[in-house]
Amino acid sequence: MTNKVYRFGLFILMTLFLVSNKLVGQNINIIPYPQKVETGKGNFVFSSHTKIVYDKRNKGLVTAIEPLVTKFKLAAGISLKEETAVVKNNVVKVELTEKVIQQEGYQLSISPKVIHIKAKADIGVFYAVQTLLQLLPADIENEKRVGNRQWKVPAVEIEDAPALAYRGLMMDVARHYMPYEFLEKLIDLLAMQKMNTLHLHLTDSQGWRFESKKYPKLTTIGAYRKGTPLNTTYDYQSRQNDTLYGSFYTQAQLKKLVAYAQSRFITIIPEIEMPAHSKSALASYPELTCLDSTGKAFSYPSQIQDEYCTKDSTFTFLTDILSEVMEIFPSKYIHIAGDEASKVNWRKCPVCQKRMKDEKLTSVEELQSYFIKRIERFVNAKGRSVIGWDEILEGGLAPNATVMSWRGEKGGIEAAKQGHQVIMTPDGYCYFDHYQSDDPAEPAAFGGLSTLAKVYNYKPIPAELSAEEGKLIYGAQGNLWTEYVPNYKQAEYMFFPRSIALAEVIWSANKQPYDQFLSRLLAHLKRLDKHSVNYSRHLFDIKVNAYTDSVSGTLMASVNGIPSGYDVFYTTDGSNPTKKSTPYRGPINITKSSQLIVGVIYNDRLVDKVQRTFLLTKSTGKPSMLTNQASANYNKGGEHAWNNGILGSQSRFNDDEWLGWSGQNFEGTIDFMKKETINKVFVRVFSKPSSWIYMPSSISVLASDNGVDFVKIGEQKDFKIPNDGEQLISLNVSGSARFLKVIASNYGPIPKGNAGEGSPAWLFVNEVIVE
Repeated sequence: MTNKVYRFGLFILMTLFLVSNKLVGQNINIIPYPQKVETGKGNFVFSSHTKIVYDKRNKGLVTAIEPLVTKFKLAAGISLKEETAVVKNNVVKVELTEKVIQQEGYQLSISPKVIHIKAKADIGVFYAVQTLLQLLPADIENEKRVGNRQWKVPAVEIEDAPALAYRGLMMDVARHYMPYEFLEKLIDLLAMQKMNTLHLHLTDSQGWRFESKKYPKLTTIGAYRKGTPLNTTYDYQSRQNDTLYGSFYTQAQLKKLVAYAQSRFITIIPEIEMPAHSKSALASYPELTCLDSTGKAFSYPSQIQDEYCTKDSTFTFLTDILSEVMEIFPSKYIHIAGDEASKVNWRKCPVCQKRMKDEKLTSVEELQSYFIKRIERFVNAKGRSVIGWDEILEGGLAPNATVMSWRGEKGGIEAAKQGHQVIMTPDGYCYFDHYQSDDPAEPAAFGGLSTLAKVYNYKPIPAELSAEEGKLIYGAQGNLWTEYVPNYKQAEYMFFPRSIALAEVIWSANKQPYDQFLSRLLAHLKRLDKHSVNYSRHLFDIKVNAYTDSVSGTLMASVNGIPSGYDVFYTTDGSNPTKKSTPYRGPINITKSSQLIVGVIYNDRLVDKVQRTFLLTKSTGKPSMLTNQASANYNKGGEHAWNNGILGSQSRFNDDEWLGWSGQNFEGTIDFMKKETINKVFVRVFSKPSSWIYMPSSISVLASDNGVDFVKIGEQKDFKIPNDGEQLISLNVSGSARFLKVIASNYGPIPKGNAGEGSPAWLFVNEVIVE
């Protein structure tokens, strides 16, 4: 009996010893998280005596370890001593071996005496170095020497390889030109995230950024515009007061960029738009446009078209351009877009109609397929392959094309089922031009809402695919379209940290719970600080909800969306919270109009915040009723959001506070609970005709003492067409009543010649304010 107890106790002690020496590395702050992590005891400490052993004859290996050598020299003032002999202590050993199966995989073994990197190829060594750098203090990213710092890494065993082969970001430099230096910085940040592809969107209707030696007008005309990204003209005389805007990259710059990316094991894929999104090219060379039904050229420049004609000279032009592009970019893939072609002019153009007849094509969709297949044959003849957006599926897909699925996942699923390779980039998860929080202070974005958590929870391989079909999902990509991104600082804000979340989604087969990722990300932000990245602070999905307390009748604000364990503070005077501010312990009593800011403090830093403007008037928080419920897609704040006291965004209609109706009137009734004097009523509405959102045709105010019999006390019609965004309509009224009804009448059908013509207009209302 005693012997059994002794043996059992010895087993427990041995188990505890093994667990204490080899623990799953939950506290290892590496992004993306490795496949296998086991922590050991002790640390490896770098010093001026640390040696590095590798094959200096291998130029790829020299490139792979360069970040480690350079960063130690700059930040630590340590020159790692190169050795070829066998060294057993205080050494970094780098070894290429076939024992590591995956091309991009690596093994990283750290003990107090030795750091051993094993990989099958140079790129695996490079990724091991990126992991090693993340295990060091964040100061290793400094470009100047840091004093009084011990440079150590924990003992750990890591085996790692990516789940998916293609891991990329798309940067649109056509809508807004970005400086060359920013593109190099973006490549550095991609490398830190173990991304391997930069998709460079070089041309669009708003600008041509690739220097062509054969077609110089593409940069003398097509690289510059007047107007705005969404209202562009190359007819410079028609907007004489506008500033000429734009620029382009020379071929020498692009060659330099390609070489820089290669030094970070990143491939740059160029995109040249076709057949649509081509106004900049057609403004430069209008002879490539379609003809009208009479065989005459469309008037220029007032009717610059968006799509190339399918005449032979177009294909000569495009193959010439692609030849120049392929001389600069050695990538296997050339992106030829293929998206959003309206094909309207193709239906009228005698040249295109003859092309359809000659090629025995029955629809303009088949004509687009002919266009793409003809371009693909040329690209294939040059030893390259094409990528296109999922519209290239229309009319039959080119046989060797890879599809980028952006209109949700449907296109990617369809392409994979047809046997085509797919890169997933659905707009709901991977479009970084979307808003990233409901904070009204967010800068203007294209639309949509893609929070950090939503991006992290994306699953690139759709459940609808079989195991074999799932193997055709080559990877995934995050896209940043820049209609609303005028400069590189704003680009950084939109990319980060969402691109870091996506990097882990694509890389990590061993993806961790979101809360665990969030804790690693908070530590990782220090590294972004070292690179002066203007990242977004919206790390949490903070929600502020308003309600009226049933007992006291006062307005209350509750906060949720923040995991437990984080310090939350708030202010009501519009200032940023600090640790000296009021801690959030429960619902906040809103007693007056105020600017509420709720923030998360981590390591004495404000890492996230959201603000809400509360306006307390006679209508705020009073019982209310809607005759017509808002659309399910625009009803986040609930049926009382129109009088809860929280002002929605001035520039966006899809936050938590705006309510929207398609083709219906807004009709809301407020019960003041007692008779109130009414002098003025304000109604906040939204206007954005390009998104089908129109001002109401009229607003009426009605009063009642019994809630049944209403009398009109105010009305306003014939609103001037305002700028896009929030509009505050003021109605002077006079009277007293217990009940107040406000009716905003829907505009009706959208007028001809406008986006969505003939469809029901949308009406958006946020707040009814009564004084």
